[in-house]
Amino acid sequence: MHIRIAPEEVLGLARIARQAPPVISSVVGDRDVIRVVADLRRLETLPGPLKLAVKIAPIVRADVRLASFERGVATLAVEVNAAGLPAHRLLSLAAAPIEQEVAKQGLPPGVVDVQPDARIAVDVERLLDAKVPGLTVTGVAVDDGQVVLDASIA
Repeated sequence: MHIRIAPEEVLGLARIARQAPPVISSVVGDRDVIRVVADLRRLETLPGPLKLAVKIAPIVRADVRLASFERGVATLAVEVNAAGLPAHRLLSLAAAPIEQEVAKQGLPPGVVDVQPDARIAVDVERLLDAKVPGLTVTGVAVDDGQVVLDASIA
């Protein structure tokens, strides 16, 4: 099966299913980039350094690119800015709040791994197994502003 879907439609479907992280305000595809806007004030718990940053710049924008998809894991390269300043080096500080949001969605621990080099690894196989058992994704791309999935149903 071949699926093409706009990132904003993915967010809309996630909101309908009450699976969208409340911190995400919007997403939009732009060629091979997914642009994300997040309101960090919507996070319930933040580590100390991020609390200060959120007071100064509560809205962050991220450009997310698919760096690779191997063995069911999508690795995303993330460039973050807050108030026009590069903030992707602070991404590792957001690891704990991201893990908490993942747990709130009923997903297995470790399905999202925030890495120190401004990358996020998403274990697509484990994520889908938790939410849509029997669906196996064999390929992922971002093309012309849309997420493209190749998948099979077992």
